[in-house]
Amino acid sequence: MMEERGWERGLGDGDAEMVDTAAALQLDQARWDAIVAILPPLVRARAMNGVRTRAFMEAVLWIAVTRQPWGRLPSAWGPWHSIYVRFTRWAQDGIWDEVIASLQSHADIADPLRRLVSDYLLSHHPASVNRRAGPRFTPF
Repeated sequence: MMEERGWERGLGDGDAEMVDTAAALQLDQARWDAIVAILPPLVRARAMNGVRTRAFMEAVLWIAVTRQPWGRLPSAWGPWHSIYVRFTRWAQDGIWDEVIASLQSHADIADPLRRLVSDYLLSHHPASVNRRAGPRFTPF
């Protein structure tokens, strides 16, 4: 039997089908432990002491696997824009690269996540790829 998460409460009528998909994407303990182990220290401390980081991760995985637009994220996870902003920060800081590496043995979620991050970095914010490489001197 599946455990109920706090983000599953308060669903609207239109969210039921999306949550069925979300339930299939819940991280099991082994996957979650692999992810937490590679997170930067401050993020890791927050992740180990609450369920919000795990719910955030599952929300991003839902977007990656279903290929739905961010605005279609089930409202039970919270405001889609807040999740998107956190996703973009992690992408620009290179955190997703480490998460994807930790999930290599779980290609069912690693590949869609890699595609989502890559699409974000290359299509929407190509300058962010250079930001992760460090500052560059550009002559005038």
